[in-house]
Order: sequence, then structure tokens, then C-alpha cells
Amino acid sequence: MRKILIVMVGMIPILLTGCWDQRLLVNRTLVNGISFDVTKEGKIKSSVRALNIQSKGGGQFEIQDELVSSVRPTVVGLGLDFNSKIAGELDASKAHVVMIGEELAKKGIHPFVEVFYRNTDSYMSSKIVISKGKAKEILAMEIKKSPIAFVILQMLNEAEAETVIPKENIFWVWKSILDPGIDFILPYLERTEANKVEVAGVALFNGDQYTGTTISRDKSNLLLGLMDQLSRAITMSIILGPENNSRSISFATNDLRRNQEVLVDQNNKITCKINLKMNVVMKNYPQDLKKELNIKKLNQDLSDELTKQAKEIANTLQQANCDALGIGRRISSFHPELWKKMNWDEEYKKVQMEPIVRVNIMKTGNVF
Repeated sequence: MRKILIVMVGMIPILLTGCWDQRLLVNRTLVNGISFDVTKEGKIKSSVRALNIQSKGGGQFEIQDELVSSVRPTVVGLGLDFNSKIAGELDASKAHVVMIGEELAKKGIHPFVEVFYRNTDSYMSSKIVISKGKAKEILAMEIKKSPIAFVILQMLNEAEAETVIPKENIFWVWKSILDPGIDFILPYLERTEANKVEVAGVALFNGDQYTGTTISRDKSNLLLGLMDQLSRAITMSIILGPENNSRSISFATNDLRRNQEVLVDQNNKITCKINLKMNVVMKNYPQDLKKELNIKKLNQDLSDELTKQAKEIANTLQQANCDALGIGRRISSFHPELWKKMNWDEEYKKVQMEPIVRVNIMKTGNVF
């Protein structure tokens, strides 16, 4: 009797085994890209790019890439509209890219980030980008080789690797919005041709609102360097001044170190000093072979040009009221009483910025 009882108990897990909560792929429509725009009437227009997978039997499937749009006064209810327009169970758990049109982003992106952050099925690694013009115009692009959302995701990953844009996702953006002592930047996409889109640079934010100001792609990596987010091995290109016959030069950073100081004097005047030191390896420089290369002068020329660009970037940040350097966070941490009584949006514009870039050429090529 005891042996029979043991056998029956051992069979219970086998009999109960089953995928009671399974979600079959063929019953779902996978959202891979979402866009948000504002209409002329001030309503929210959202579009989703989704993959509808249908079984044809025999282990074969047919995949259809759909584009569906809906308009609502607010973001609430858009999901219900999409469910009624798309066959199958709508699944946004792998929405790789969330695009927000620039006009809507100026009003604030908090409501659209919150939709994903509070949903347990959301994909917290989704990328958030700002588009020039309407975001739907980019999401609606037809690319033969792959759905447009996957193409954009690949572009963003490559731009992150090149340190052209910051490494960001929904979770990172949500945390940044909740931090009053620092502002964030997001990738800025632009449609250049009928079937072409590019990462044009980064969009500057004040709080959760897009300021309408961008930093171009050729200078965004220097901004990331000032933010201490620059990779240790990237390639940069600049054009030296007329005294160097306006020659272009490209180099790779071999080592980079940033030091930031935020000082407050007795009159509560705030100064932000940033020293950016980089050891570089020359990649390309059209040298006059009749003259010996003056490394010391070239170091100084590069330092002067990059310092000039750094000051221009700092000025742009202040004009846009974007504290991407986290100066406010330093004030709130080390001068909490001052922070409590000041209006940071007003005081930030008065901060004296002093960025300095120093370049040290370690190698000019295979010869040296």
C-alpha cells in the first residue's frame, strides 16, 4: 500500500505539468516601434509598427508588418484603440523604439514615459528618441531589408558605441526626469531622404521638456566628454583654423580623464570648472612633408580648438537651460541650504562656465 501511495504522489507533478499561462506567438501581434505626435487640435496621435505572425501549417509562418494609428485627447485609451484595430493580442513587451515628435516633446514627455514605466509588461530597455518633424513620418518608412524599428535600433546601438549619443532607455529617462539636479539629452533623428534616416545629434532637455535646441552629431561626442560619458576609444574629427590652412584632422582617444569642480563664493556666485584631458593617436593629418611636424604646436592647436568648441557647447546648454553637466546636483549635495532657496532655472543661466580641453598626442602614426 505504501509503495502504491509513493507512486501516486510521484505522478501528481507529471499530471499537473502544463503551460497554463502560455502565450502563443501566433496569437500575438508584436509591437516593435511606437510614435507619438501632437495634432493641430492639440490631441495625441500615436502610431504603432507591429509584426503579425500567422501560422500556415507545417511549421511555416507568414509575417506581416502593419502600421496602425489612433488619435485621443490624451495618451489614455490609445492601447484600447490599437487592440480593436489589430488582429490578435497586442504585445508591446518588445517595443524597441519609442519616437516622440519634436513639437509634442516640447510640451513634456513625462506622460509617455510613465505609460511604459508603470506597465508590468513594458520593455524597459526600449530606446526613446526625438524626431525632427512628425515621428510617424519616420515610423511609416518602408525599408525592404528589415522593419524600420529594427533599422533605427541598429543605428542607435552603433551611435552609442561610437559615443555620439548617450546610452539610454525608458528606465534611465524615468530616473533622469525625477532628478531635479540634472537634465538629460536624447538622440535626435532626422529623415534625410525617402528611405533614409540618420542620427543627426542630440536633443537638449529642461526637465521633461525638449528645449528645441540640438547639438549636432559632429560635436555631440565632445558634449558627452564634458558629461564624463565619453568612451575611452573613439575617433573624433575637427578642422583647425586658418593658421593651419583649415586642415582637417582625425584622431582616436587613447585615454580620457575629466575633472569637474563647482565652486560657490561668498556672494553665492557659481563657477563650474571642467578640465578634460585626452591622450590621442593621430589617424589622419594632411601634413606639409617639406616641414617637420611640430608636435608641441599641434597639441596646442588641438587643445585651443576643442576648448573653443567646449565653450560654445557650454553656452548652448545655458541658453537652452539644459543642465546636462549636473551642476545643480553638485549644488544640492554640497550646498543644500542654498539649493532650497534658489530658483535653479534662473540661477543656472548665471553660472560661469570654464571648460578647458588639453590634448596630448601619443602617436602620429605607424612611423612615430
